Amino acid sequence: MRVTGKRTLALLATAMGTVALAAVPATAAPYDPYTGSNPSTTGCQADAVTIATQPIRSQQATYGTMEVRYSPSCGTNWVRAVITVPLATGTVTKGIRRPSSQPDGHGGWLGYYEDQETDPAVGSSFGMQVYAPGSTCVLVSSVVKDTSGQVVAFTGTGVPYNPWVTIC
Repeated sequence: MRVTGKRTLALLATAMGTVALAAVPATAAPYDPYTGSNPSTTGCQADAVTIATQPIRSQQATYGTMEVRYSPSCGTNWVRAVITVPLATGTVTKGIRRPSSQPDGHGGWLGYYEDQETDPAVGSSFGMQVYAPGSTCVLVSSVVKDTSGQVVAFTGTGVPYNPWVTIC
């Protein structure tokens, strides 16, 4: 059987495409079924402990506390905000980030997984969880805003405005 030039080109293109696809690294799947899920509905909150706390504050007052919760059985972390100075019409946004699974070649990671959850700024509320077992570092934040969207209080140093705190 004689192969024509067009067919050879098509076979070559197909082979090259297969090689090119094989050379691309697979995208990492989520770490586990818990990432991005509710710690209450998954049962992960059952053995959870608070591993760190940070005040949620402005220059004038402390509005509450941000707790970083960890479940040893699930290997997950999440943020819980406990508002002690409620804003009847304000909101609190809890955030958590953990490194992606792709190394950057310099000892760090390419990107991260992030979840943010916004609730009324009264009482306690929590965000979704991320898989970060053992001493895996996570970045966490809590930001309180008034009805106009103006930041009232937050975690972190605040110079410049940066509510993220690293917890390992």
